[in-house]
Amino acid sequence: MSARDELAGFVALQHLLDRKSALKNIIASPPGPLAQLRAAGESRRAAQQDKLARRDALAGEQAKLSREIDELREEREHFRRQKSMVTSMKQLTAVVSELDHVESQLKAREDRLLGVMQELETLEEELATLERETPEEQAAREAAEAAWEVQRREAEAELQEVEQRIKEVGRQLGPAAFERFKRLWNSRRPHAVVPLDGTACSACHAELRPSLVQQVRTGEELQYCDSCRRLLYDPTNVAPFP
Repeated sequence: MSARDELAGFVALQHLLDRKSALKNIIASPPGPLAQLRAAGESRRAAQQDKLARRDALAGEQAKLSREIDELREEREHFRRQKSMVTSMKQLTAVVSELDHVESQLKAREDRLLGVMQELETLEEELATLERETPEEQAAREAAEAAWEVQRREAEAELQEVEQRIKEVGRQLGPAAFERFKRLWNSRRPHAVVPLDGTACSACHAELRPSLVQQVRTGEELQYCDSCRRLLYDPTNVAPFP
């Protein structure tokens, strides 16, 4: 096999491997609009979990406050009864002081309980909204999922064709040439065979020697970039591989 034919095979393999990588990305990664819709769904579920945790914490606090309020009310009644039974100013002062302290604690807890109940009511309304998609959101997500499924199936079918074509090109090149390409590609992946960019290497952008540029353009022998050691070719002068 001539160097020109071998170069054409190497260029074909590089293009096939580029396409293989692109197809794998299509299969593995949902398109932008679908990814955004999925991210929005994940964000909604995360917010829902946060609010559920907050609701549980508030429910526990509500139960605790209710018990404390009941106890303080009993304590208040106790001091009220004592107040009606005192026999001296000293006793009255002491009972009134205790009663004021209980009233202060009771009011603080009742105020807090009211705040907890209001927050729980708001949380329930927010959770009801988060628990369901709007019809528009559902329609957009389902349409995007269906479109991606079609795109993914097409990509999977094309990927099989590309992989088969890589094997065919490898067989046509022969074991020795195919092995040379694999060594080159493994050392310079994902771009082992690169076109000229004017008089520069399109991979590392190093300016090439005029004599090297001329040799690449004639295509009589395989030529490599002096800087990055990638195989070079002239895109205007490379024949399609059979």
